Amino acid sequence: MSMFVISVLVITVVFSVLAVKKESVTVFEDGIKINDTLFPLAISNDTIISISLLDRMPRIVARSNGVSFGAVLKGRCRIKRDKFEGSEKAIVYQRKRNGKTIEIKTVNGSVFINRGDDFQTEELYNEMKSTIKILKDNELDYAAKRPRNHRNTIAVTLLVIALACIPVFMVDYGNTVTVNDDVIEIKGDYAMNIPVSDIDTVLLVEQLPSIKLRTNGISTRKVNIGNFKMSDGNKCRLYINKDVDAFVEIRLVAQGSQPKADLIFINRKTVEETKTLYEEIFNSIRN
Repeated sequence: MSMFVISVLVITVVFSVLAVKKESVTVFEDGIKINDTLFPLAISNDTIISISLLDRMPRIVARSNGVSFGAVLKGRCRIKRDKFEGSEKAIVYQRKRNGKTIEIKTVNGSVFINRGDDFQTEELYNEMKSTIKILKDNELDYAAKRPRNHRNTIAVTLLVIALACIPVFMVDYGNTVTVNDDVIEIKGDYAMNIPVSDIDTVLLVEQLPSIKLRTNGISTRKVNIGNFKMSDGNKCRLYINKDVDAFVEIRLVAQGSQPKADLIFINRKTVEETKTLYEEIFNSIRN
């Protein structure tokens, strides 16, 4: 007999012994502790809704994570109480297939336990009913006390993070700037049209004013795009690549007491392209 076959047999025997080994159930005033090598479980009394003694175990329609060996069934499964109802999750510690069963209904679902005979099951049920202090508001507060589905929470959180990070990983200064005779068109994120008649001055500068915060925009390692506030409290709009030390500063003609954005800074991917953009805007103003 090969070592592989022997190993498989040994593992099977050990697993079978662990499966059929009787779990111990300890009952406290504040809950239940089930000591089992494969499926240990602690149930706090502030999660228990009710404890009932059933004539028999509901029908098990699927086993998701558990073991079945002879009359013993333990682990996570899905049960069906009625043929017209859907299935529900449950945890089972069953030692007798067709016998009385204790149902511990909790905010996390039901736990079913029975012993080797009905008399032992009834004794355990009576001990639970007389010892465990079930809080009176459990059933009323069922929905409020239900723990969140952590897997769904994690999935939603990851989705939110992924969506939030799209600008960080995908924005590489995708704005295009087109200088026409009467308007400067900025397309892409935070697109805008700047009528040439609204421009007061245009300058080519090597440094931005001190930026205090981003009010509504995109800021990554490479770019600043959108609405920002300067240290002096005035607003500005940026379409800049941080790696380029050249900027076209466009100051708009004041319209009303508080113009929406009186300063706009734009640059391109290189200093040369930024200088070319400056010349195009400057010439459009002169014409």
